[in-house]
Amino acid sequence: MINQIEIIHFIELQISLMKSFFMHYPSVKDFKWLLDFPGKGVILVGNESWSFKKHGKGIRFFKNNSSAAGVVDVIDNVNNAKIIDLWRLSQYFSSHADDEIKRALDEMVSSGVLQKISERQYELI
Repeated sequence: MINQIEIIHFIELQISLMKSFFMHYPSVKDFKWLLDFPGKGVILVGNESWSFKKHGKGIRFFKNNSSAAGVVDVIDNVNNAKIIDLWRLSQYFSSHADDEIKRALDEMVSSGVLQKISERQYELI
């Protein structure tokens, strides 16, 4: 069973990845279509190297040099790293079922940790 702490750690990781990305590429400004974003590259978060690839209106991060497959897919809203959705979490927590993740998200909304901002998106309060 996935717990709230694991989801909070994911959000913190996503925030760290996006902060590092913007530190590496401070001149990007097109947050709607990402037209001035690099297509791919590598950033550092702490001591870990992460590759990224731009896709559509998002960026997918892959952890380098790790036996554990770490994927953080920021599919949209790259300028607000506090937003998560079921897709992002199911990519990262691939061993957990979607209904289990959804239940944890709904519990986090009920307890006031997250707010539901659309049918599929949640934001850390």
